[in-house]
Amino acid sequence: MDNLMVAVATFSRGGSLLMPMLLACAALLAVSGLVNLGPRPLWPRFSGHLLSFSAALLLLGFCLIGWFHWQIYQHAVLELPEQVVPWLNSQLAAMNQGATYGLPLYDPAAPPRYAIPPWIEYQRYYFWFFCFALMALLVHRRLEHRRFRAVLYLLLAIQLGVLYFLADPFRNPLPRFLAEIAPWFDSRSGWEQLGLFMQLYPRLEFYYNASYMWMHPPLLFISYACITIFFAVSLLMLLKRELAVEVVGYNYAKFGYFLLTLGMLLGYPWALKAWGPNWWWDPKVSSSIMLWAIFSTYLHTRLYANRKGMWYFSAALGLLCFLAMIFTFVASYIFPGEHSFL
Repeated sequence: MDNLMVAVATFSRGGSLLMPMLLACAALLAVSGLVNLGPRPLWPRFSGHLLSFSAALLLLGFCLIGWFHWQIYQHAVLELPEQVVPWLNSQLAAMNQGATYGLPLYDPAAPPRYAIPPWIEYQRYYFWFFCFALMALLVHRRLEHRRFRAVLYLLLAIQLGVLYFLADPFRNPLPRFLAEIAPWFDSRSGWEQLGLFMQLYPRLEFYYNASYMWMHPPLLFISYACITIFFAVSLLMLLKRELAVEVVGYNYAKFGYFLLTLGMLLGYPWALKAWGPNWWWDPKVSSSIMLWAIFSTYLHTRLYANRKGMWYFSAALGLLCFLAMIFTFVASYIFPGEHSFL
């Protein structure tokens, strides 16, 4: 536990240096975005370099998160005394006989470790906004459109502000996870650890170390970043019809739709494995289906964009899709359900 606490302290110190720099970038991006919405461009090269620097800082922070998770893998080990292992494995074998998805037997030579992906708790925001920054940088270099770039600056500035003030993953690293495993390191006897093991082990296998955890959430967060890109496009579509901008947004919309659909499909077998059959009406699942339906409608109307009135109707649906995405994301914080515990 001491080694893990040292890693937590080092992680927090690194974040305490990184996050103020990101906040400064957010302030400059906001100013650049606002002034470039006006009639004349201002600081075009500086703004581009600032966007690149912000993305580089986010990449540095993501590498720091990866290092922290490696430290967790190294030091958070559910290691039991050998004398309790035969009894434990007999109990696990008995439990597995009537279960659709069983728990692996305990191997003393390779005790369970936490292989946690870097998008749990507040880190999910970081990953989402990091993906958006990379996409915004790619679009920035591909399309020279001052107002579109300005909207991207403003959106990234808002996201960095949210990270700093509301969802800083470095200030209090993984509070739920660390509180969950803290009793393990405080326990003294082998039988006391055995009781804690039976509490921790199913969540380790079905949530933290689940293979779906490495596929389902990141696909959704990358799709959210794509939705944010074509949200910016939809705003401009309502103001002025510019085909070059709309084509970029449509390409990201198709990519985001594919990732959203794939991510939702991969969530289905994971839900059956982790929760059983009683998950279908989970609020976040229902809101995700709503988002997918609106997204489908948006892409369908894009096929008829040249018909009278459809251009602006399609743009309005793009805005509605973004609002549905925000509602879907916050649903797990508002309504009780299986996702409320994630």
